[in-house]
Formats: sequence, structure tokens, C-alpha cells
Amino acid sequence: MREPKVPDKSLGQAGAARWHNPHAQAAPALSAEQRLAALQRAAGNRAVGTVLRQHAPKSPGVVAWTGDPVSMAKALRDQLVAGQHEETFASIAASLSGMWIRDIVDTLRALRMDAGAWGPISSSRPFTSNPRLASAVAVANGQAPEEAGLPADWKQKVELTAMADVERWPQVIGPDAPPLVLAPTPEVPGAPPDPRRDPEYHAALYDAIRRNRALASRHPLRPKNAGHIYVGPSHPGEQPKGMAADDPKRKAVNEAVWRELGIGEGTQSSINTWDNAKFSLGPGFAATGLLPKVMDKLAGQGEEILTILRRAGFHHAKSGWYVVDPDARTVATGRPALDVIAKDVGLLNTFLDTTDDPKLRQQWMNAQWEVLTGPEGAAAVPDNVVRSWNLSMIVFVAHCVHWLTARPWTKWAAEPEPTPIGALRTMVPLLQLLQKTDDPRMLTAQAAQTILGFSGGLLRTQLAGRDGGGPGPLPDDWATGHQGAIALPLDPKRTRFFVVEADEP
Repeated sequence: MREPKVPDKSLGQAGAARWHNPHAQAAPALSAEQRLAALQRAAGNRAVGTVLRQHAPKSPGVVAWTGDPVSMAKALRDQLVAGQHEETFASIAASLSGMWIRDIVDTLRALRMDAGAWGPISSSRPFTSNPRLASAVAVANGQAPEEAGLPADWKQKVELTAMADVERWPQVIGPDAPPLVLAPTPEVPGAPPDPRRDPEYHAALYDAIRRNRALASRHPLRPKNAGHIYVGPSHPGEQPKGMAADDPKRKAVNEAVWRELGIGEGTQSSINTWDNAKFSLGPGFAATGLLPKVMDKLAGQGEEILTILRRAGFHHAKSGWYVVDPDARTVATGRPALDVIAKDVGLLNTFLDTTDDPKLRQQWMNAQWEVLTGPEGAAAVPDNVVRSWNLSMIVFVAHCVHWLTARPWTKWAAEPEPTPIGALRTMVPLLQLLQKTDDPRMLTAQAAQTILGFSGGLLRTQLAGRDGGGPGPLPDDWATGHQGAIALPLDPKRTRFFVVEADEP
């Protein structure tokens, strides 16, 4: 598994001030525990002396707080190189025990990225026998901590409760949260204080989401306009489930459409947040297009991806997009939610982490194929088309359906098989509703390049093969003649064009 890169050194301390319990008793002078406390605090840790005395066993291999959870996790993982012995696990437990609860959980979450290290460490006796560490392990696993493991220190108890609740944020601060009640809820006589009623609970919840995003891997996202773009590695041998078919032609159609839309349109590990779609993930699934349907299908593929995204403050429901903005301490919805995604590198990296993982990537592909083969999907090719059309033209029109869903397969299948130029003529009126050009007969360079690339460049090949019909400058009488013609610019400067006349077959 790829080793996570070290984030900014401020990660482990951002958003939280140093805190001291005024009621804590002073540690005995020059004790081993006090020396450990001084060592940890010198490294920037916020540990409390009483906690250190209770939970830090003597160990010669204690690792001082490095300043952020990712590098701390690496330092602890490196201790396993010497061997997985009881003394090693005790040393790792001692290193963590002296830390503030949020840093313990964040370090454990970073450790959890390495299954080979996580299993032995989290199940070792020094962890299972220590209620505080056992509770932190539970929270890192997405489980509720045991009551006995909640820190005695109230501030840490509030933070641990918020970290345990982070997956439930839609029910706490999001679309499923109960209505705001101005009057305080009365205390139940004899019941212990509820950390969720503390004024700092919501702030801790927002901060936990921010830190979860910061724990994501660092992908080389490239700024573009007001957003980002990234195209990761392709995995051409991978396919979604459900592509097999008894009919050889149908099987060939499924495989060809997937090569076109599931691979050729972009890799699974692709992100685009700079254009009008605001947020596109994978091979052309946009937030303003089919991505909402893909998100809905993920629920049937397994909750793992959705859980990871919720931990990072992302949620999709029937009512729309919901994204936590930790800086503003608000939950954005609709288009403003997509604006938050476009600028938040940590959230984008979290998405890319799910597409990098082979198991999770398979879930994405399965959900995408469900959408492509669903009602009005590009891969829902009617039987009569499968039987009678050429495979290359099926792929061409499938890409047209995927690009502009306003003309589904039912309309294409009701007419004879078109030529690539005929399909272009059908698409131009739909494209003119989306693009703005001075001349309605002229496509934008972006639209022209898109459609020229469909089905292995099928249209480009036909246009280039015409008698004397290669790309060239616009005719001199373009402004007055060539009624019904279409011009496809080959570059943004519009110096070379393919021109399709009105009577051209």
C-alpha cells in the first residue's frame, strides 16, 4: 500500500489551543512520567499530566510526538521492523498514551491505512487492556467507544465523542438533523453529563472532519481556473460486474461501450472541478449529470465508500449534495456545496483515495455500469440496434447518449442507423442549446474535439477521407453561403476547420 505522505506540520495542532486542567495534581518531581510529559510537550503535544501518570507505562522505546499524526504513525510503524514483540507493542502503547485524545485517534487512523501494522497493534494486549486506547481504536474503526474508555478529562471526552459521531454528521448538523430548539433540553436527574450538549461539541465535530480530510493521501492535483484537475493511472484490464451476456454481439457491445465510456472517457482516478459541471469524477460522471445516480447505486454496492466520504464531510441524498465547510462551520448544499468541493484539496484527495483502492474502485465501476445500463443509460442499447447496427456506430451513438441525455436511445433506435455525419447533424441542435457562438453553424472548439473523438475518431476519419475534404480554412463566402453547413474548428483559434455541407451524405 502506498505510504501516506507527510502533511503540513501544523496538522496535529491546527484548530485547538493548548489546554491545562487546573484541577490536576502535580506529578512527583523528577518522576519518569514527568520526564515523559516534558518530552512530549517539548515536541508540541497537548497531553495532561494526570493522563500520563495513569496510562504511560515505563518503556525505553517511547516515541516523542512528531507534530502530526501521519509522521507519528510512520515512526510507530517503523518500530515493528525489529519484530512484533510484547515490548514493542507496549512501547507503541506508551507513546500514544501520553498524547491528547485527538492525536491518538488521528495517529491510529493513519496507522489503519497499513493493514499489516494495524491488525497486530490494535489487537495487542497493551491496547486491549487499556480502556483509553481501546476506545481510541474503536473510534478509529468507526465504532462507538465504551463508556469505561471515555477520558476522565471533560474536554477530551467531548472531542472523542465528536470524533466517534463524525460519520453521523448529517444527523447532527446536516440535512437529517432535528429542528433547532432554542430552549435547552432539561437534564435527566441522576444521568451523567452528555458531551453532545457541550458548547464545544459542534466545533469539535467540524474540526474532526477537517482533520480527516488532511489525513488523505496527497495526489498531484493541478489548479485550473477556479478549480482543480487530475488524471490518474488507467486500469484497462478492469471491468465492472454484469457485462457478461449470452449473445456474442451483446457481449461485444457491452465491452466496446465500456472501453469508450469507462476507460476512454477518462480514468477511474480522475477529478475535474474547473468547468461548468463543477465536479466530475472518474470517466465523465458529473455532479450536474449522472454522478448523483452513481452515488445512489453505491449504496447497493456496499457502504464503505459512502462511509469514507461521510467521514470527510460529504453526503449525497435525494434532496441534493451536502458538504461540510469546516472553515465556515457550516454545511453547504446544492451548487454552493460543489463550490466547496472544487476548492477543498483534502476532500478531493479523499475521493481519489477511494478510486485508488482496487476494492473500492471495483465498487465505483459496478455502480457506474448500473447507471449506464439503467433507464436511458448509454449502455442500455436496444435489441434491434444490437442486431442490425455496426459496432462502431453503436459506440458512437452511445457516447452521444452519454454526453447529451436529452436524446436517449429510444429516439435513436426509432430511426435507421445513421452515418457519423448524420449523427453529427442530429446532435448540433442540442449542442447549440449549450454552447454560445457568434455563428450557430459553428461548434465550439471544445465541442468539436469531443465529438470528433467518439468511437475511436470515427467522424474524424470519415471527414478526413472525403474527396478533397480535409481540414482547411473557412470558405470566403461562409458569411453568406453554405446554408445548413456545419463547421468544426480543430483548435481554439479557429484557423482550421472541417466543414460539412448541407447536402453531404
